[in-house]
Amino acid sequence: MKNAVVTGGSRGLGKEICKELRKQGLEVINLDIVEPIYKKDKKNYIKCDITKEGDLKKAKRIIESEFGNLDILVNNAAKNHHNFLEDVSEEEFMSVINVNVKGLFLTSKVLLPLLKDTKGTICNIVSNAAKTPMTASIAYNASKGAQLIMTRQMARELTKEHDITVFAVSPNKLDGTHMSEQIDEWCPEVRGWAKEYAKQYQLDALLTGEETDPGVVAEVIAFILAEKKRHKYLSGCNFEFGQ
Repeated sequence: MKNAVVTGGSRGLGKEICKELRKQGLEVINLDIVEPIYKKDKKNYIKCDITKEGDLKKAKRIIESEFGNLDILVNNAAKNHHNFLEDVSEEEFMSVINVNVKGLFLTSKVLLPLLKDTKGTICNIVSNAAKTPMTASIAYNASKGAQLIMTRQMARELTKEHDITVFAVSPNKLDGTHMSEQIDEWCPEVRGWAKEYAKQYQLDALLTGEETDPGVVAEVIAFILAEKKRHKYLSGCNFEFGQ
């Protein structure tokens, strides 16, 4: 059986990815600082702060001991902060960078030896924010832009040398996730808009006129990841969902 690690798998898109990967027959390990709510989701949960190399090394030892190898790493864990440039503190900015950029870097680095052994795959969950500026979102946009170029750099280093596929998936605004709920709260407050207007403004910006179902995104990701032949030619690519 193939093994997959998903960071930030306790809720939102990460939780859906875990569920869909299991449907594809993979053993899934969830690395998250947040414990899953439901007992059924606590199987293979390892509490881990991905910004701390010590936590990740401990998780690596558990994976080696209990699962033996690692075929897939999904770097999904992320943090957001919504405010205008002049109102973002250094602490707020760095808290986003630490999770989204440093966390992706450390997780990939620490678990890389396991992926070398299996000629595995790294899938980075980025965002359309990597290429499309969003008002009052400098930290998140910067972090997602960094994740995108990191994906391409990692592919350049790891694919030819170790046959490790590295690609990105960039969702647009997802329906019902913790991050989307945060944005729905922050946007009216920061911009001084009514909640109903802010919601409709965001929906109007989407081509479909509706937020994307995270379950559908997870289904696509899990299907692609289930077989190496489905994604090996995507190395260095960014698979985008609609704006």
